[in-house]
Amino acid sequence: MSDVSLALFLTAAIIVAGSLGSFLFRKTGIPDMIFLVMLGILLGPVSGVILLKDIEPLAPYLAMLTLTIILLDGGMSLNLRQTIRQSPRAIMIAVLGFVLSAITVAFFTRLMLGLSWLEGLLLGSIVGGSSSIVVVSLATRMGVSEECSTTLVLESAITDVLCTVAALTLIGVILSGLPTMEALTQVLAQKFSIGAMLGLVLGLVWVGALSRMRNEPYRYMLTLAALFLAYLTSESLGGSGALSVLAFGIVLGNEEAFSGLSSRSETPICIDESFRRLESEIAFVTKAFFFVYLGLIVSFPSIFFVAYGLMLSLLLLATHYVAVSVSTLGSPLRREKGLMSVVYARGLAAAVLALLPQKFGLGNYQIYVPTVLMVILTTTLITTIGVFHFSRKTMDTKT
Repeated sequence: MSDVSLALFLTAAIIVAGSLGSFLFRKTGIPDMIFLVMLGILLGPVSGVILLKDIEPLAPYLAMLTLTIILLDGGMSLNLRQTIRQSPRAIMIAVLGFVLSAITVAFFTRLMLGLSWLEGLLLGSIVGGSSSIVVVSLATRMGVSEECSTTLVLESAITDVLCTVAALTLIGVILSGLPTMEALTQVLAQKFSIGAMLGLVLGLVWVGALSRMRNEPYRYMLTLAALFLAYLTSESLGGSGALSVLAFGIVLGNEEAFSGLSSRSETPICIDESFRRLESEIAFVTKAFFFVYLGLIVSFPSIFFVAYGLMLSLLLLATHYVAVSVSTLGSPLRREKGLMSVVYARGLAAAVLALLPQKFGLGNYQIYVPTVLMVILTTTLITTIGVFHFSRKTMDTKT
């Protein structure tokens, strides 16, 4: 089979596997991501059909594309009223969970591996937050309240930013010796403020533009172009591209709520059913390829990294449980605390950030990739089992 034929066959296989996984998710409650990751493992480490060296150069491009599409999908799915209501609680879970995770991993890493505090904090920052892709994929299909799903999606979006900013800042600190807390605080404030504001403004501008070309056949493709430009503009201005995309998506998904900001007396609906359907299908394909990619890059040089990654995964579960327990005190979300605690799978951000220590020539860089990959696999498995258990429990309670 030629390379072109093989590529076409694998593309078809991934899409079919994604569709089958989605169907099984609806029937069994087992997330589709587990089937796709296993397919990636089968195609890569097990059979050698796809070699790691052939796909490694794709990592930064696939990362940006996937994160952009999925955050748009998540933003458009958010109910604005619930988003505003749940933002403080989501921020609390995200920040508390991230800080607890980073400190716990740093302490454990220093104890077990003898790394410096900064190196331990870097590893903790890389695995400090849940994956937007995993959470968004699960949130709309877990049978939980809208309040719960909104909080989980917001938390994952916030921790994606926290992980990315903290990891990049710590790498800069390790390389240049900047004061850690001062540098981290300044960069975080800049990333969040510029990212959110730019995404909001560009989203409003684009809703106005869509209202003037609502009969154009390529509105969604133009929206993707605008989205990529929003991401790049935010990053070039020192903001968070991920947060800009999320804010952009929230504006598009809640255009009626923003219609009062328009000078026109009547604003036509731009984001219709066909627009949402196309957006949903592109998000589906993107997610399918991402999860297969995770399976393809699995590689463990020794059993130590398997055991170490497993221990870190259990520690991260404990810290997430503490963060959720504290943050849901006195809230209706308290009754969904168990399910919220297990939705902590690591994914795209962690996989990409794990490659940076080697890229920047940091010491002990060989520790990060295998450890993080094991954490991704283990937390995904725990999340899968946990969601299956609590979803079944919820269904039994309702019946």
